[in-house]
Amino acid sequence: MSGELDVYLAGHHIATLTSTSNRRVVELTWSQEADVGDIRLSESFAQIVGLSPDRQRLSRFLGGYLPEGQQRAAMAKHRGIAADDLFGFLREYGGSLAGALAFRKADDQPNYELLTPKKLARAFREASARWNQGLRDDSRSMIPGFQPKVLVTKLDDGRWYQPHGGAHSTHILKPPREDAAARLYDEFYAHELARHMGLASFQSEIRKVAGEPYLAIERYDRRQRDGVVEVIHQEDAAQALGLDWTSDAVKFQNQDRPNDRSHASAGAIAEALVALDSDPLQGWLRQLTFRVLIGDNDGHAKNVSIMHLPGEDRLADLYDAVPNLFQPGRVDFTLALSVNRVFDHRDLTKDHLEREAAAWGGLNPRAISATVDDVFGRFEAALEAVPFPHQGSPDVVAALRRTLERLRTGKTIGQYA
Repeated sequence: MSGELDVYLAGHHIATLTSTSNRRVVELTWSQEADVGDIRLSESFAQIVGLSPDRQRLSRFLGGYLPEGQQRAAMAKHRGIAADDLFGFLREYGGSLAGALAFRKADDQPNYELLTPKKLARAFREASARWNQGLRDDSRSMIPGFQPKVLVTKLDDGRWYQPHGGAHSTHILKPPREDAAARLYDEFYAHELARHMGLASFQSEIRKVAGEPYLAIERYDRRQRDGVVEVIHQEDAAQALGLDWTSDAVKFQNQDRPNDRSHASAGAIAEALVALDSDPLQGWLRQLTFRVLIGDNDGHAKNVSIMHLPGEDRLADLYDAVPNLFQPGRVDFTLALSVNRVFDHRDLTKDHLEREAAAWGGLNPRAISATVDDVFGRFEAALEAVPFPHQGSPDVVAALRRTLERLRTGKTIGQYA
């Protein structure tokens, strides 16, 4: 038996979503009132008046909004659906996603519940122990990713609220991890560096509940105006590339077959970005250089996004950039995406960054070198200006200074000891 969901984009009804005999595949039919010519859902397929999008491309795009790994399995089990049931996930959790799409049911009643410290601590325990994003039985929200997190909304009174039904969140809260207590502080520090450098504009802060720290991150795809949460459409690079949403591996480049187009690569992401507004390739080079500088080995395709704004499509702010290579017990020098075919962070030089960008086309050598040098200069200034939290991993700042100096002088990064 097929099912249907009403599809909304930024609050406007645009289509009907229908299930198919293949639970990994859905079908979309535009509504008569939708101005399809002005709708931009994804870089991975065209929106054509009178024609439904290709089912496979559409499904790969929509599947990219689902959680990953243990979270997807746990959330599927909680609602009695298969982990690869795309329509089932959108029916159960599609009321509020990353970006501005929403899949509504007739009985959906969005509302908010005040999160007292006790309730917030419980939500963190649920998210950490059960990998369910701390959702309540009537919640219809979800967000991609592997790590435990809780979606909340900060209303005008400054307090946290938990969204129910298809109500929208404004912040992502990351609880502390017993196996990596310093990770929260390292991520916060890296984000403050990025903000100082102009690579990110949204805010984050370390807070505490029941004596335990957590990281509160403002969502860059949300705006609050007069008590109303406004949503901004976005997709990540894995979606823009049309990668298989059922695989947790394709967001990483294939080390054995670097040219495998079923996996992401820095070059493939550049291809997906090249037609955007506001110098997307220069922006991508800045983000890639920053991730190399901080030792982020997890800068995969789902950690790069595109904002689809009215009249403008542009690269989103840098997010989820963490100095993983300086965290005890997390040292794997293999990068998510190679730089000029080099996967080992220790072997990288400035020349590799410049050659990688040159291979994309669209940037001349002088602009490439100037961009990398500018990132180096901004990074040095940020290291001077941004205080490192003492609860973070030891020797991070010294390691970052050393990495910067070696790249500037044409040396390989090497291994920090």
